[in-house]
Amino acid sequence: MKNSQKSLTVMIDARYLDGTVKGIGRYTDQLVRHLLDADRELHIRLVTHPGCPVPIDHKRVDCKVFKAGPTSLSTRFLLSRCVDFDGVDLFHSPFGLLPGGLPVPAVATLHDLMWVVDTSLFTRKLWKRLITGTYYRTTVALSVREAAKILTVSKFSKQAIAEHYPDAALRTAVTYNGLDPFFCPMPPQEAWPLLTKWLPPRSSFVLSVGQGSPYKNHAGAVRAFLEAFGDDPDAYFVLVRRPKRGSSDDELRALMADERLNSRLIHLPGVSGEELRALYSMARVFLFPSLYEGFGLPILEAMACGTAVITSDRGAMAEVGGDGAILVDPKDPRSIARPLRRLFDDHEFRRMREDLARRRAEDFSWKSCAEETLAAYREILAD
Repeated sequence: MKNSQKSLTVMIDARYLDGTVKGIGRYTDQLVRHLLDADRELHIRLVTHPGCPVPIDHKRVDCKVFKAGPTSLSTRFLLSRCVDFDGVDLFHSPFGLLPGGLPVPAVATLHDLMWVVDTSLFTRKLWKRLITGTYYRTTVALSVREAAKILTVSKFSKQAIAEHYPDAALRTAVTYNGLDPFFCPMPPQEAWPLLTKWLPPRSSFVLSVGQGSPYKNHAGAVRAFLEAFGDDPDAYFVLVRRPKRGSSDDELRALMADERLNSRLIHLPGVSGEELRALYSMARVFLFPSLYEGFGLPILEAMACGTAVITSDRGAMAEVGGDGAILVDPKDPRSIARPLRRLFDDHEFRRMREDLARRRAEDFSWKSCAEETLAAYREILAD
C-alpha cells in the first residue's frame, strides 16, 4: 500500500455524470476537478455511464464504462469483479452505495438518509416505498459497515448517520458542498432576454426549484404563494420542477388549477444552466420550503446570485441557509407568506437580505471540499 507521501490512484464511481443535471452528478464533477487541482500527483480512474463514457477529459483521469445503473444490484454484486483495480489505492462512491468485495479500502459519500428515515418523503407509491425502501436500507447499511470512511455534506446528515448507525459515528466526517463559480449575479440586460419567453419583461416573481418528489414540498410553496399574492395580479410564481418518472402529485395539480393563479404560475420541467442563473438573478425571492435535504444546493446557488432566500427552519436547510436566509416553518403557509410579502413590498429589507445571502454563499467552496476529501483518503491509507 502506498504511504501518504506517494502519489495516489483513486477510483471514483462517476456514473451519475450521465449527461443530465443531478445533484450527485454535480457533486461528482466538482469534486473530481478540484481533487486534481488539490493534488498535482493524484491519478483518478472513473467508472462511467455508457451515455457519457468520458465525462472529464484530463491527462490524469482514465475512464472505464460499467453498463449498469449506479443504484442497481449490479453495483453491489458485479462491479468489483468486472472493473480492473490493478494499481488502485482506494475506491470512492459519491452516492453512498459501495460494491461488495472491493479489493481496496473504500470511502462512501452519504448525502442523506431519506430512504432510511422516511420513504414517503421520496414517493407516495406504497409498492415503491416497500421495495425500493428495503433495497436502500439494506445496501446503505452494508455500505456504512464496509466503508473505511464515510463523508457527508452537512452536520445534520452526520447526526442522522450516527443515530441510525452508531458504530459509524467516529468514521464519519462532514465535507460541505461547494459553490460553482458559474452561479453569480447576471445583469438584467443579459438575463431578461432569456426569460421573456415565459415572463413579462421586468416582472416580479417568486422562484422555486427542485425535482418532483414529495419532500420538495412544491404544494406547500404554491399554497404559500396564494396566501401572499392570491389577489395580486402583478406577482408571478416560477416553478422549475424536474419530472420524476412514475410520480404524481394530485394536491399540487389541484393547487395549480386554482383560478386565482390564472396565468401567473409558470411551470418549467427543465431549463438550461444559463436560464437557471438568469432566473436566480432576477427572482424577487427564492423559495425552498423543503421537508428534508442532505444539503440543498439550490439554496447556495440562489444566494450566490444575490437573491433573497426563504427556506425551512430545520435540518440541513437551516444549516446551509444560516443567517443568509429567512427561516420558516415549511408546513405553515402563513409563516412563509409573511416574509414573501415583505420581500416584495419592502425594498430596503430585500436589499439587506440579498447582501446577507451573498455573504453566506462565500462560506462554501469546492476547493475546501476537495482538500478535506483528500485528507480523508490519506488518513485511511496511512493507517
